[in-house]
Amino acid sequence: FQERGPRPPKVYFRRGPGEGLSEEQIQEIDALVAERSEAKAAVDYDRADEIFDRLASDYNVNVNDKKGDWALITEEYLLNSEETAFVPEADVQAAIITKLGERILARKTRDFDLADNIREDLRRDYMVEIDDQSREWVVVAPEGSRWSEEGDDESLLNIVGEEEWNAHDDEDKEVDDEDSFEVDDDSNTIEATDDHDVSTSLTSSSLNESELSEMTVPQLKDKLREAGLPVSGRKSELIERLLG
Repeated sequence: FQERGPRPPKVYFRRGPGEGLSEEQIQEIDALVAERSEAKAAVDYDRADEIFDRLASDYNVNVNDKKGDWALITEEYLLNSEETAFVPEADVQAAIITKLGERILARKTRDFDLADNIREDLRRDYMVEIDDQSREWVVVAPEGSRWSEEGDDESLLNIVGEEEWNAHDDEDKEVDDEDSFEVDDDSNTIEATDDHDVSTSLTSSSLNESELSEMTVPQLKDKLREAGLPVSGRKSELIERLLG
């Protein structure tokens, strides 16, 4: 029997461009990552954990021991520009990247239920599919549909344009970021209502233009589908179609 010697420190590489980091910060991160690797090789896991926490808190960096690299949490999962249906606009990409970062942290703390929920949120809200092996993400066409192309008939029900899809996030954000309130005429008090109460009140068959304007694009399209009407066009056109 031959006793195995100490394990040499693992060499880590940077993943992603490190956008926003200065050369000095990159050097500091490299040094901390190397120090952590030495601590792990020396079986000093407490020190390794301390450095890992410092990298996350001070630099927003995650270290992937399996892949042997480090990356900003916002860059660990990269957009596969060759496979994606299209490249979302910057604000939509920022929202997607934020959710991806939340999922990375959930997986790191072994909260796999939360990680799965975030994956489903990304799939439902942004049509984003994640490949954990390659650590890449892409936008895919909605199930049973395809992205619109120049010359398409806008009356078709199963196509959606890139511009329109990007606009969905802004429409949803306006509703989600603002609290909804009801005024009690008898007591002159204001009561907050949750999204469920709002969506329930919008299922009435007698909706006026003001009520329709408060709905998001996806909600308007759901009502158009129920009525068997085309779902293409801008929000104003969707409202006009429902009123007609």
